[in-house]
Amino acid sequence: MLRSDRELRGTCWVDRRRWLRGWSAGILAATICGASVRAAEEAKEDPPPEPKVVTLRTDDGVAIVATYYGSLLGKDAVPVILLHSSKGNRADLADLALELQRLGHAVIVPDLRGYGDSSPRAGGDRTVELRPGDYLAMVEQDLETVKRFLRDRNNDGQLNIDKLCLVGIEMGSVLAVNFAARDWSWPVLAQGKQGQDVKALVLISPEWSFKGLRINEAVADPAVSRALAVLIVAGKGSSKPMHEAKRLYAALEKHHPLPPPGSTNKQMLWLRTPPTTLQGMALVKEKSMLVDQMIAKFIELRLVDLAVPWSERRN
Repeated sequence: MLRSDRELRGTCWVDRRRWLRGWSAGILAATICGASVRAAEEAKEDPPPEPKVVTLRTDDGVAIVATYYGSLLGKDAVPVILLHSSKGNRADLADLALELQRLGHAVIVPDLRGYGDSSPRAGGDRTVELRPGDYLAMVEQDLETVKRFLRDRNNDGQLNIDKLCLVGIEMGSVLAVNFAARDWSWPVLAQGKQGQDVKALVLISPEWSFKGLRINEAVADPAVSRALAVLIVAGKGSSKPMHEAKRLYAALEKHHPLPPPGSTNKQMLWLRTPPTTLQGMALVKEKSMLVDQMIAKFIELRLVDLAVPWSERRN
């Protein structure tokens, strides 16, 4: 059974490490209930699809290069978008993407405009520098284009877009929160949903602003503050990242109090603070911190068995 944050506060880190290993053991053993168990066991019999590099064209003409890690679980697959930091690119997240793919998830890792293999602007000129407005375009253009790719995979029966999870690292966390608010802003039309697909956020060393793009309004959005499951992770040994993480946790905690003992309500918000000065991608890559296992278990708990039926989406 999942122990609450309140219970964990009274344990030492050695106990937490031991607990986390047990927390993730259920994933590695595919101990998911019902149809998910059968699907996961069937997926084990065959190797996952080979990662595929794709080039996606945004509405403003920018070529976004991404790696897609497909799933064998079909309509049961949880889609996950991994968003790199300002000092990295999609290659940094390859190990995490492969690990989540092995658990049956459909993962896509884009190089955001101006990073890695993606051009900063239309026309492909790689010599221009990013401007503040380009970071908003990452939300409104790049991530919308990535989601459109996942929507097409949804319509092919390869995943369930209505269980979308975003994992953002530092700068990527700012993009993830803003995209979640944007995704929930689209009204439901007579012919079906346009958005409201993001159901969970993982924010590693989250920041409140980056290059003029802030999360204040997005965090205040009822969809983000109330409807989404959120996992926040930051190294305890660095004061500024910890302050940012605690500030974000406090803003969300009032809408997600811990369920009382014996309650059937599900915990929707976590703050994890490993005892390290490492932050961002360095924190994820340090295996002893178990961040990859935290992410995997969070996705299992809040998305794998989420009662959201698959449906085809219109363009």
